[in-house]
Amino acid sequence: MEKKRAILLSFIFLGVSIALITGYTDTLRHQLTKDFGAEIGVVVAKESISEYAIIQPDMLEVVPVFKNFIQAQTSTVAIGDSVAEKKAINEIAGKATYVPIYQGEQITFTKLVNQDGKPVLDRQIEKQMRAVTVSVNAASGVGRLIRPGNRVDVLFAVRYEKNGTEQYEVKTVFQNILVLATGKNMQNSIPTKVTRDVLSAIEAKFEEQKRKDLYTSNVDTGTSRPDDNYSNMTLHLSPEQAEQLILLQNAKDIGEVKIFYTLRNTADDKVVANLETTILDQVLGPDSEVGRSKIKYPASPPSQPRYFDQMGEKKLPIY
Repeated sequence: MEKKRAILLSFIFLGVSIALITGYTDTLRHQLTKDFGAEIGVVVAKESISEYAIIQPDMLEVVPVFKNFIQAQTSTVAIGDSVAEKKAINEIAGKATYVPIYQGEQITFTKLVNQDGKPVLDRQIEKQMRAVTVSVNAASGVGRLIRPGNRVDVLFAVRYEKNGTEQYEVKTVFQNILVLATGKNMQNSIPTKVTRDVLSAIEAKFEEQKRKDLYTSNVDTGTSRPDDNYSNMTLHLSPEQAEQLILLQNAKDIGEVKIFYTLRNTADDKVVANLETTILDQVLGPDSEVGRSKIKYPASPPSQPRYFDQMGEKKLPIY
């Protein structure tokens, strides 16, 4: 009998404890919702997501957040609505991030790439710097093998006239310049998903046209492979460098100007100060047709007369 009584009292005390805890939590929740708003489901990162990474559904989850703590431009759903939660996650999955997103951080649409999975160029330009696009061909741009993220030197080859003779000069104007883009292919481009069926259809299409340059054409195949047939590059320059580049490109009065780009090793960031201009005489030297044509031989001494003939009061030299 005593044992049953003890068990009964235990259940009574357990019920009272649960009731007190429930009452306390309800009171606390009511106070919190009064101060911070009702709880709403928000999509957050279940794990850390790196910059420009493609977001997968298993990287996301929906957690309750008080209304006052919800950031702008987030995906919100009603708590407990599993269908709406799945829809909100799928709305974000497949996109990429501009910046790293840390575990537990709310996913805001302002941090997502919304241009077909490709980064926007202005996000890759440093503050106080500028992006300038220049024309390039195979001869001037290392056979179009320059890729976004590479670094180049910019050389100007100038031909002009001076004192009636043609002069040739080559000058390295800029060194260690970052290439932001080649054509429309930018650095940190995000790979897009293309099925084997789509690629097979593209390959069959080009095979019909007897095209052998499927992967080097300027046709967008939907892959992230850089296009080898670009005709322009976008460089990362300071405002002063941008002005100088545009001035030299359009300075018709100084003569014919050609621009060349030499590719650097990415690990080589050394900039040579006071790099001299190269002129034609330095390259060919004096032992060349150009060098010999510019040699000034000493003037021959004047001829001496053999004798002088007397013509009245004047003496005329006879040679």
